[in-house]
Amino acid sequence: MNLKGFIKTCFFLLAGKEKVLITTNVLARGIDVEQVTIVINFDMPIDMNGQADCETYLHRIGRTGRFGKCGIAINLVDEHSVGVLKDIEKHFGKKIELLDTEDIDDEGNFRNLTN
Repeated sequence: MNLKGFIKTCFFLLAGKEKVLITTNVLARGIDVEQVTIVINFDMPIDMNGQADCETYLHRIGRTGRFGKCGIAINLVDEHSVGVLKDIEKHFGKKIELLDTEDIDDEGNFRNLTN
């Protein structure tokens, strides 16, 4: 995306005209958008050595729940990236809750995760 497109996209996002933004790690650092309530990690961040990149993970999930608001980060994890997730949990000393995909229609699942 060129600079003009980037500025236009950011303007629409900040004005509330856009509800979804798909981005890269570059934007995870330094953008503060009050409306962000959900961050979805399509893949877990890894460094050049294939190890968990905990700093990038923190910057990614730090885009949600800002300015005193609630937010949630959802990690899409498969058998190949579960080790990265476990390393991130260990690094931060925090268990990341599992969302039961077999019971995804139960909206109580989301409420329980944000409390």
